Amino acid sequence: MVCLKNSYPSTLVFGACFIATFMIVYFQILDGYADTGFLILTGNNEPVRVFRNQVLNTAERRKPEQNATPIAKDQNVIHFEKLLETRRNWLNYACRNYYKNKTQPSVEEALEAGGYHTRNGFLIDITRNVSICTMAKVACTNWKLLFLTLNGVNVSAFTGDDVLGAVGHYGITLNKYSVSEAAALLSNFTNVIFVRHPFDRVLSAYRDKIEPKPDGHYWKGYGESLVKKYNTKNESVYTYPSFELFVRHIVDSDVRSYNPHWQRYVDRCHPCSISYQFIGHQENLNEEANMVLHKLDISGIDEFPKRNKFYKMAPTNELRDSYFSQLKPELVQQLYNKYFEDFYLFGYI
Repeated sequence: MVCLKNSYPSTLVFGACFIATFMIVYFQILDGYADTGFLILTGNNEPVRVFRNQVLNTAERRKPEQNATPIAKDQNVIHFEKLLETRRNWLNYACRNYYKNKTQPSVEEALEAGGYHTRNGFLIDITRNVSICTMAKVACTNWKLLFLTLNGVNVSAFTGDDVLGAVGHYGITLNKYSVSEAAALLSNFTNVIFVRHPFDRVLSAYRDKIEPKPDGHYWKGYGESLVKKYNTKNESVYTYPSFELFVRHIVDSDVRSYNPHWQRYVDRCHPCSISYQFIGHQENLNEEANMVLHKLDISGIDEFPKRNKFYKMAPTNELRDSYFSQLKPELVQQLYNKYFEDFYLFGYI
């Protein structure tokens, strides 16, 4: 871009050139790293792109998992290193901007604020000095299987229930350490985090925990209460915890009370306080997870576990539009506002 002098004041010309150049570079970075908004079909079947303060009509549509480009084997290391550097740089920038008028918590303060769920979410391999902050609905069972294997546990015959019990039994989380001890470990470990589009996590939590299980724990704990909560004199009569009711419950609730299955990344993994050397995206899970294993030089494990055999549901991204079409645009906007920090810090904007 070349800025030419003309009859306008020089300060005005310089300012305009600076802003234009900044915007070009900024959106080139976002185009290479982040989703440019989230596209869904609303109740009237019109595609909309969701941002923090507005809902914009658009005819475009993007599904990250379908559009994710596999990493070519002869270029994968270089490509992945550049991708990680871009993600780390963006996260650092976003954290500085987010905390520009606030004090950024230390690692120990973040762990103290996160409490049990934060320390329980960190799986560790003490011999390799590596950790991962696991998030429910982001391949967390597969990561648990992997870290159990790294800790010498034979998981070949495990079921889903076995995995959860084994993680506690073999003590591979930070919960067995004090807050100060856990903070010291994370400050010296290689730390990994994998994320996915926040809306996909919300939908996945609903489909897995509430929708298909009328006799299950979550249906009893959340489904029935949602029906009662929104059956008021001014509402329609609800008999089933629909996706709309679930989203309304999230929107109406304090983020600090969120269940771990829809808890925000910022509240569980504290990415502005804890340094993450590897930031992966589930939209390209297998390729990126395998590259993490390669970069960590982990021997004895050929590849990251595939989508586990005891998880039978169709991939969430294939059904996203049909569920979000049930929601009014203003409800989608409110949900976005609740997860704004996750959208912003990890580039899903």
